[in-house]
Amino acid sequence: MHYIFGYGSLICADSRSRTGISGLAYAVDVSGIARRWSVPVPDYGATALGAHQDHQARCNGVVFAVDDDNLARFDLRERGYDRLRIDWSQVENLSDTPLPTHRPLWAYVGTRADDPIPERPILQTYLDVILNGCLAISPDFAERFIASTTPWQHLRDDRHAPGYPRALSDHSRHPDIDALLHRTLPELIGARR
Repeated sequence: MHYIFGYGSLICADSRSRTGISGLAYAVDVSGIARRWSVPVPDYGATALGAHQDHQARCNGVVFAVDDDNLARFDLRERGYDRLRIDWSQVENLSDTPLPTHRPLWAYVGTRADDPIPERPILQTYLDVILNGCLAISPDFAERFIASTTPWQHLRDDRHAPGYPRALSDHSRHPDIDALLHRTLPELIGARR
């Protein structure tokens, strides 16, 4: 078995399940990783999240188990990223369940550092997937996600015509997500187009 550190859409159980079978997810905080909107996605004209090595940074997410076959499926999903090994000593467990520190832990690290631009924005449907996963853990976890992610700019509302290929089919959390964004990123949501 392997473990993957999910820091973006992989925080969301629904999103993980669309790629492969994964075990229980454990909420964690990882040191040495900066999370940035930085990875251009030409397939749907957007900017995705990337993890970048930074010894002074921390970001929250989840770790979950996959077997060899499912690791290959996640590798395919995360093409455009490098899968790098993370040392369990970087991981702070945010749950009461002991972590399986005897197994290899991987993260998909971004190879680009391009900020979002109007032609390659942050898609609301992609952000919805991430925040849905964060809110399933706790509102505080969602706020920590927002606080440990940069840069927040160029948000496009694509909910009526989703550009993100794994957009949520359940929209019941949209009001909670919008309330969270109004509270934590009022300028971003105010400029959402």
